[in-house]
Amino acid sequence: MASAAEQLASNLNWGAIGKAAELKKRLWFTVGALVVFRIGAYVPVPGVDPAALTIPVPDLNSSLSAAQTEFVRRLNTRLQPDDIEWRRYERVMKGQIIGEILFAEREGDAQRLSGEQLRWAAERSAATDYRATLNLPDTPFPMRGDLPKREPGWVRQWNDDGVYQQLRDARCSAPKFILHDGPPYANGQIHMGHAVNKVLKDMIVKARQLDGFDAQYVPGWDCHGLPIENAIEKKFGRTLSRDDMQARSRAYATEQIALQMADFQRLGVLGDWRHPYRTMDFANEAGEIRAFKRVIERGFVYRGLKPVYWCFDCGSSLAEFEIEYADKKSQTLDVAFPCAEPGKLAAAFGLPALSKDAFAVIWTTTAWTIPANQALNLNPALRYALVDTERGLMVVAESLVESCLARWGLAGTVVATTLGEALGGLRFRHPLAATDPGYDRDSPVFLADYATADDGTGIVHSSPAYGVDDFNSCRANGMTVDDILNPVQGNGSYAADFPLFGGQNIWKAVPTILDTLKGAGRLLATETISHSYPHCWRHKSPVIYRAAAQWFVRMDEGEGVFTVDKAPKTLRQLALDAIDHTGFYPENGRARLRDMIANRPDWCISRQRSWGVPLPFFLHKDTGELHPRTMEILDQAATIVEQGGIEAWSRVTAEDIL
Repeated sequence: MASAAEQLASNLNWGAIGKAAELKKRLWFTVGALVVFRIGAYVPVPGVDPAALTIPVPDLNSSLSAAQTEFVRRLNTRLQPDDIEWRRYERVMKGQIIGEILFAEREGDAQRLSGEQLRWAAERSAATDYRATLNLPDTPFPMRGDLPKREPGWVRQWNDDGVYQQLRDARCSAPKFILHDGPPYANGQIHMGHAVNKVLKDMIVKARQLDGFDAQYVPGWDCHGLPIENAIEKKFGRTLSRDDMQARSRAYATEQIALQMADFQRLGVLGDWRHPYRTMDFANEAGEIRAFKRVIERGFVYRGLKPVYWCFDCGSSLAEFEIEYADKKSQTLDVAFPCAEPGKLAAAFGLPALSKDAFAVIWTTTAWTIPANQALNLNPALRYALVDTERGLMVVAESLVESCLARWGLAGTVVATTLGEALGGLRFRHPLAATDPGYDRDSPVFLADYATADDGTGIVHSSPAYGVDDFNSCRANGMTVDDILNPVQGNGSYAADFPLFGGQNIWKAVPTILDTLKGAGRLLATETISHSYPHCWRHKSPVIYRAAAQWFVRMDEGEGVFTVDKAPKTLRQLALDAIDHTGFYPENGRARLRDMIANRPDWCISRQRSWGVPLPFFLHKDTGELHPRTMEILDQAATIVEQGGIEAWSRVTAEDIL
């Protein structure tokens, strides 16, 4: 009588096993104590000796491949009865698992198998696979997308076949549509913003191609500037020479371009990847110098001392787009400026005389600017009150009297009021004038619309080196550039010889400044607030406005250096006219750009860094005047840079040029 195992083996559908890969079946078997079928049922085999069990193998030569035959052969492997390890054999053919063998050889695992169970197991093994009876289409492409694996192959094929050039050849005489890409910065891996930007542009270019245009996409990279210098400094420190910084920056930018280019191509973007434009190409660097010369000739370039955003970590001025806002904790302070002309102040308020010492009170969040104060600003259209308190007569905006007294913790009554216009030209004294001779100076009242009664006291203290409005107000009232105090150095510290606070970092000096004002009897109130404040987008550190001698492109009327062909309109007017004659899609882009140009200040084009196109100027050491051969020197510089890049210009000496 045949054993249960032999009965089962004789009923197994060996043809189904042999065609498992083709039919996408997964048949599971165990030689030993258990038989496992693909549906997950575990069928125990009764009375089987694991050490002696074999399953007869029929003649499979006509239906099984060598690999499939090998799989079945493994079913007859004799195992030792004390082998208690589970072992799994897997055979993969054409990506499909054609079988798995699970062994469990432990004595005592065998159980009784009823005849009904045995028949059920055999029937399941011999069940018909109805998918084989369907007349399905035979497609030449895979049914699964499997795009992560297939897309790289497509990209390689497009490059190998020169698809982009084939598209150009197919549209050689068609109208052109050229998308000259606004370049990404050659710094770091691409992110989702890059992907969205490039995929949308690719869609536009391909749509134009389908419309019959010779649709070209010209990729490019912005390769100069602070982000790359910062990356080099993080890796190699801040002690690199200019030559080392330039060499490492060029190598770094080249490496980043290669990585980003591969990623952009991986996104499926078609373009002239063999001929991208790079701002650090020698010809482009030389072209910038020649274009700059033309801007000078048109009368748009000048040198000036103006407050610009300054980052102490960068050691350089920043453009507006390099600024982001974040919350910062600051000390507010109300500071009393003693009146230097009490008789004139009494007359301005319609009084015969003043009964006490009088003060103009300012409110600010930048204590570090108080030592550099040079003026006070009042709004000519606001009404100001003279308030009698136990600490003297205080001048503040009439609408803010109640809030000011509450903040100072004082009681007071309004003695008189007047318009700010009547107070223009009055002189007050610096709050530390009696503390140190270095502050023995006046703070005159200048009238300015930017002084408001929205908060504070309605009076703005003015340190012209550290605020654009302050600077413009002081200059408009006759203060010369040489008169402007600028004690804060590029590293964030006061000059070493600055009275009382010399050599101190401006942020760390705030407590000292508050104590000094308090000791002088000029501090009325202070508190800590959290407010939005400009920060460097790279270092995430707070920045300041700082007056520095910089080169600017003038947006409005004014004289430039070496003007030989003055433009008939201002640069702002020319730019706005160009916007009006340019097509925008969507149209609302026009208004956005127009507003930006209409309201932007003069463009600061100089930076105190190494990795960028130079301003090839020679200045007289004593007078600061440009060399009379400046325009000729610009041509020399362009030629040198065209041959060896900006590094070549850095290597020449003044003797070589002059």
